[in-house]
Amino acid sequence: MASVELHPIRPLTRIICGFTLALAACSPEPAPPEVPVATPQIELTIFAPTETPLPTATPQPTATPVPPQPVRLPLSDAIDTLHPFYATSPGARDVLGALFVGCVGQDEQGAPVALGCERVPTAENGDAVFVGEGPDRHLQVTFRIRPDWRWTDGVPVSAQNALFAWQLTMSPESGLRDPLAQRVFSMTALDDRTVVVRFMSAAQARAAAEGALRGEVPFEYFSRLGDYAAYARRERPLAPVNYWAVLRWLPTHLLRDVPPMEQRSSAFAARPIGDGAYEIAEVDEDRILLRPSARSFPLGAPGVAGIEFVAGDPAALVQGDAPFISFNSPVGRASSSDVTAIAFPAGLEQLVLNVDRFPFDDVRVRQAVAHAIDRSALTGSLDSVAPVRSVLPYDPARARALLAEAGWACDAWPCRKAFTDANGATVTRTLEFKLTTTEREPRNTIAQLIQKQLAAVGFGVNIEIVFGLGRASKMFAPYEQGGILLTRNFDAALYQTVAPTALGGQFGCAGIPTRESHDFSKGNASGFCDEAVEQLIAEAEDGERVVSPRARAEALARAEAAIQQAAPFVPLYIPKREVWLRRVAGVRPSLYAPITWNAWEWRAR
Repeated sequence: MASVELHPIRPLTRIICGFTLALAACSPEPAPPEVPVATPQIELTIFAPTETPLPTATPQPTATPVPPQPVRLPLSDAIDTLHPFYATSPGARDVLGALFVGCVGQDEQGAPVALGCERVPTAENGDAVFVGEGPDRHLQVTFRIRPDWRWTDGVPVSAQNALFAWQLTMSPESGLRDPLAQRVFSMTALDDRTVVVRFMSAAQARAAAEGALRGEVPFEYFSRLGDYAAYARRERPLAPVNYWAVLRWLPTHLLRDVPPMEQRSSAFAARPIGDGAYEIAEVDEDRILLRPSARSFPLGAPGVAGIEFVAGDPAALVQGDAPFISFNSPVGRASSSDVTAIAFPAGLEQLVLNVDRFPFDDVRVRQAVAHAIDRSALTGSLDSVAPVRSVLPYDPARARALLAEAGWACDAWPCRKAFTDANGATVTRTLEFKLTTTEREPRNTIAQLIQKQLAAVGFGVNIEIVFGLGRASKMFAPYEQGGILLTRNFDAALYQTVAPTALGGQFGCAGIPTRESHDFSKGNASGFCDEAVEQLIAEAEDGERVVSPRARAEALARAEAAIQQAAPFVPLYIPKREVWLRRVAGVRPSLYAPITWNAWEWRAR
């Protein structure tokens, strides 16, 4: 913020000048000699000048100070609970992002950042280590809570709060199923501020799969649900890539007497007490107002008067001059000097190829597609995009060579190839496929550009547009409703997804949706499954390298390169989303956390 230097007004000194009177004397007449003459006395009278009185100025009326206004955000959907372990709606997550901070979070780049804990546990600082040998070897993580960390009612956050939270999550009566918490075998409080988390060893994971694991929480309940089935042949300790996120806490002094089955609808869930820089001031049906906490927040005091979440038309936020944050462009105010926009990465635009469908059951054909697409031409008309690194760069000549190597004759369009069918007869097929995408712009335009680029090397591409957005689109619908991705009923699909920071879910064998297992966590729509790549993914995301940032980055780069080389998908570009602001600074929008994740850093401007 620009600063203005103010100079004090110098006092005006009034100088009053004196007046000098000059007297002229006359020569005296001759006096008679006998009569004495008295010495004449001169009487001097000085008149002080009279100042003309100035008229009294009419006093200006005192301006009534305008109280600072809270930052307004849209309340995007109905909120049925504000319990941090049960809330799932985007609106609730935005509110809770300002109320609850936690131990370790993620910044706008997706990197772990220490908040309520002193540091992120890593191999380098000795807080994340592997202990034991053979099938009993396990990951042990030590978390150290900041000594000045408190709930907004002033009660210190303690190790017991973390143990209580884990035990609640693992209670059958709570109705919760947290895959990360389920991988923990035990949590121990060394003192009021130190928690040691022990993840399952290979032996314990296999026992959990069999329903035979016993410990401080009822693992057998989740075994019956099938949550440990994937570990039946586990040979290495459980070491999730986001191990640092496992420690969560709740205010035990407020919730210990609330039964697990009543947590979601408790009084706390309607007006929770968090560990963040804000607390709830008012809650109405269509409005939630947060104010800065009365206590001192260790990471810094908020620089805004509060945060007001308002339901209804988001366009109403821009009315008046109140500060606001909105993901919708303020129509009519976009060019105003007090309205600015921040662009941030919003996932990955990709072309996914079904490796079980013709013609993409041949890796050379998939690689040819990758080499034939000119990403810079795709994004030339888009303002908010970022480049994507690819190991298969634009090279049409290489694309044609790969097709020739795979036996395709491309002297005519589209390319053609002779195959032997199940009856032994020779049939000729053309190099054609259907590209399925959604109606959201600019995807239709991008699909047509891809169609032209692939035609230049011999592909015939037929475009299919699926109408509807989000879950309302058949592209992303549940399996039972014929969702295109979950049923894998496509040749090639063009859509946007979260940038693959966790490769296993999108390219691991266990991530392939099937008739038996097809929930939304199954993100491997391509059907790609390769033993060598599976090992590389495990090293990057489920091995001993995960606790070392440097070793993990190196392993991740190797896995990403191997996946791109196999070409089950073609990364195109990273679109950017915009968030609009008025009179507020310090906002750091993130794809990995709610917009309020760093609300203590917000400043009025």
